[in-house]
Amino acid sequence: MVAPTPLGLIAGNGMLPYRIIENLNKSDRAVFALGILGEVADEVSGNMDAWVGIGQLQLARDLMQEAGVRDVVIVGGVQRPNLTTLELDDGGQWVVERALSQTQRGDNALLTHVLDYFEAQGFAIVSAVDLLSQVAPLRGLLTEAKMDPHWQDMARAVEIARHIGALDIGQAAIVARGIVLGVESVEGTDAMLARVGKLSEEVRGTPVARAGVLAKIPKPQQDRRIDLPALGPQTVAGAARAGLAGIVFEADGVLFESSDVCISQANRAGLFLYGLTPEEL
Repeated sequence: MVAPTPLGLIAGNGMLPYRIIENLNKSDRAVFALGILGEVADEVSGNMDAWVGIGQLQLARDLMQEAGVRDVVIVGGVQRPNLTTLELDDGGQWVVERALSQTQRGDNALLTHVLDYFEAQGFAIVSAVDLLSQVAPLRGLLTEAKMDPHWQDMARAVEIARHIGALDIGQAAIVARGIVLGVESVEGTDAMLARVGKLSEEVRGTPVARAGVLAKIPKPQQDRRIDLPALGPQTVAGAARAGLAGIVFEADGVLFESSDVCISQANRAGLFLYGLTPEEL
């Protein structure tokens, strides 16, 4: 029997790259892991086989071809680069030129061209969701805390998140008592939560009297093989500090970092976690 070719894994920040490497190490599939310089977490860096800069797509191509890679997964976040000062090789230049030539220049457009580049080089793009051992999406209420008083905030937060996603602005929003407290943009979810946590307790909740819902929903136009919103322990901790009552997410559209840890963490803090089914969206 012929062994499968190594999977090329391009790793950004967070623990999801490690989870995928860990899962594949339990199978017969070898992994060739490329870390993006300045992005990979210290806990994950020891698993990298080679390193590339964020603008070095041609180097990434060359290294993966030398390793016999045919399938590629891109997982983990990256800090938004300054395209005017970013050091680019020919592959990076290929992507940036096409992204800048478009009227729509958000994250989704840039990431789409990254995928286009690797596909043009003969690689098949694999979704991170398909590589996680958690095959069944986390749906419905996952925690002890109930969400009965918070349905209206949840519905409005989901509505806002979907609207900003359609505009390629962000993937998350926070609503408390009907008031929009935050929408995600370039700063990311964790920074948004920190900002909401500094608001007056008159408009947000507290650890004693929790209020408000964070919604994380994929952008409707994005390629779900890359850049799905992630939800991990840091997100849950940020929501708890901000006094929120819970987090709602699209069950089929969010990558969980350590879901068991998140659920335990939410239960200790008194937050709910709820995975929306397609019928509820």
